[in-house]
Amino acid sequence: MKSFVAIAAFAASMPAVLAAPSGQDLKEVNVVIQRLKGTAETDVAIVDKESSEVLGYACSDKLDSGAFAKFPVSADINEYGAGTITLGTTKYTVHEDPNVSGGVSCMKMYDEQEIFVTCAATIPASLQLAPLSARDKTDCFASGSSPILQSLANSMSAQIATPSTKPRSVEDAPRSLEERQGACGTWSSYTALEGDGDPHQNYYLNQLSENIECGSSPSCAVGHEESKSYTIGFSVSGSIDSWIGGGFDVSESWTTGNEYTCYGAAGDTVCVWYKTALTAYTVRNYDYNQCTGASPRGTAVIKSPNNNNKGGNYYCVMGSACRSQGEGYFDLNGRAGGP
Repeated sequence: MKSFVAIAAFAASMPAVLAAPSGQDLKEVNVVIQRLKGTAETDVAIVDKESSEVLGYACSDKLDSGAFAKFPVSADINEYGAGTITLGTTKYTVHEDPNVSGGVSCMKMYDEQEIFVTCAATIPASLQLAPLSARDKTDCFASGSSPILQSLANSMSAQIATPSTKPRSVEDAPRSLEERQGACGTWSSYTALEGDGDPHQNYYLNQLSENIECGSSPSCAVGHEESKSYTIGFSVSGSIDSWIGGGFDVSESWTTGNEYTCYGAAGDTVCVWYKTALTAYTVRNYDYNQCTGASPRGTAVIKSPNNNNKGGNYYCVMGSACRSQGEGYFDLNGRAGGP
């Protein structure tokens, strides 16, 4: 099977993971996951770091048969290759830094068609693993398409392992297809949810109306004649490449309306306030090109209005708490969770 050869070739170049549980013999391996987005066809392979032999393989996102029956390996990744892998009972974040991931070192690539992820890790040597035979090497991608990012990853690894000793010139041999098409292409950027986003409910409180003094009248009212409608947009703590909803029931903006009436008694100062409910969630920016995949940058917190202002409402204020029309502030003491 062609993909086995490519997987093994790439896995040999992955960095070793040095951290190891005390008192246990470990084998260094690479966990390789491939997925075709259109069909969701997925495979997971365990490759011996030293010999580059495939030790385990499954046509799904979980390997739990044979030697891995008591030490299952699974992956839970999104369309960008971000997510987690689980080795035995331990879950790791797909990340290049072992201090962030929990002990593995991963590389990921993706495009519109597929995802390719590989993580250098250690597994118990006691599993008594043996290389798979030819009859065990089933082709997992029966849809007529097959992953191609692994070949690009192989090319990247070869360039890293054997760097050129001199610059190329126009008189050298004809350039590769990738070079003729612009090598790695242009960089692009995107914003994605960081983990589950750690969502929390926040509120933006703002005064819609002018202050109305009731005077000596037994009662008075303030309504839409004295009020304005405001559009509350999302806000960001930090910077982002683009707004994303993160999978929450939110939008980029919400309009308050002004069809609300508040009543006061004699001597009262009356005003209309509005509570816009927002969900705050953490995101991370990434730079991407087709050769190096996605490179993470800084995180930010987006506060986006809940659709239909779920959790929000208008309310009436009387007395010195009335401020001035349009004035507002954030209340960050809402509950944890989404809308």
